[in-house]
Amino acid sequence: MTIVYAYDFSETATECALGAAALASCLKAKLLVAHVVDPKVRSLAPGLEAKLEVATQARLDALAAQLRGAEPALDVGAVQLHGDPSHELKALATREGCQLLIVASGGHSGDRRAVGSVSKRIGLGSTVPVLVIRESRPWQDWASRRRPLRAVLGMSRDASCAGAVEIATQLRSAAPCDVIATEVYFAPELASHYGLARAPFWLSPDLDLEQLVERDLAKRTSGLRGDGEVRFHPSVAAGGTANHLLDTAERERADVVIVGQHSSLGPFRLGSVSDAVLAQGRMSVLIVPASARALRAEGLPQLRRVLAATDLSAFGNHAVRYAMALAQASGGELTLVYVSDAQAPDWDDEVSLAAQLRSLVPPRWPFAVATEVLFGDHPSAAIAAAAERLDADVICVASHGRRGLARAALGSVTEELMRRTQRPVLVVRPPEE
Repeated sequence: MTIVYAYDFSETATECALGAAALASCLKAKLLVAHVVDPKVRSLAPGLEAKLEVATQARLDALAAQLRGAEPALDVGAVQLHGDPSHELKALATREGCQLLIVASGGHSGDRRAVGSVSKRIGLGSTVPVLVIRESRPWQDWASRRRPLRAVLGMSRDASCAGAVEIATQLRSAAPCDVIATEVYFAPELASHYGLARAPFWLSPDLDLEQLVERDLAKRTSGLRGDGEVRFHPSVAAGGTANHLLDTAERERADVVIVGQHSSLGPFRLGSVSDAVLAQGRMSVLIVPASARALRAEGLPQLRRVLAATDLSAFGNHAVRYAMALAQASGGELTLVYVSDAQAPDWDDEVSLAAQLRSLVPPRWPFAVATEVLFGDHPSAAIAAAAERLDADVICVASHGRRGLARAALGSVTEELMRRTQRPVLVVRPPEE
């Protein structure tokens, strides 16, 4: 494992070098100190350029010796490059196959304004994780096990946070690290996502909604390993997502905010939040691009929560049979769903429909069965929301697979459902096809 530390001879970079060395030593990685020489130097006379290069290398070697003295087991190297700092450092990280690129940046407001230059260009355009380190002491204390590192882990609902979870695991595997997993959510969007009625005061925390958010936070961080406490902190958005993350980080006295970075935006993605956290944060910021996620072998998925949607027709009920087979194979839970287009829920109708759903399962069925009667004009949206709320591992639906007018008459519910959900969908075709 190799870590590149960008060094520009500034006071901040010199002080933070000890933190970078401690981090590399704790992770048992090689540390490569890199300085990028201003291209204007090439306009000097050849003799002066050569002397400057020798003097620069001597200072880099002296720093490497100092870091080696502070961390005797650390393998330290030093290199100087020529060109644009952000481009050359990212290219070096790629050539060396490094797992982390560290850039120093001051933690007070005056220095934070300068983040918009080299640190920002590196942090927001790298294909490897980038740690913008503000101060050295927290990393030295963590590496020497004087105290756990305190990290706020910004979570989103796409793949961009998977790499952040992995790098948090690396830190926790090296030495204790307390993690506060945080999701900043917009109540109306998530209420619709889970199929819940929107609360009249949507800026106030809703207990049912927060329980679902915390459940999914726990699920998305289930791969978090290592030593240290793990807590969950859902936060209702009432402004910029970055402001909420930084508010949590400051209240928790966090040493670092870890965020994933995704190139595109979406309703549940952190998107460009990482640049705002980088520009405004007083603590270190670790930015992990989605492309940095390691490809690891994972176990087989567990299909323990099976949802079957049916319109109670003979054909639609085929989906229930396949759902029962999946639930039986895993010994899991089965939920049967029917979507009514009635304008307003009627208790008697709901009871009758629920009884019809339950009649599809044999009386002595040994596993848990639940029924859901939903009301709405858009069956696919209601089914997708129910799957999110119930955390279904797989959705079973029947589809004729017809084309032309027959397909239009069916409303293409299955096709629309597959566009709405990221969860696995088992589509059951009629026996005669």
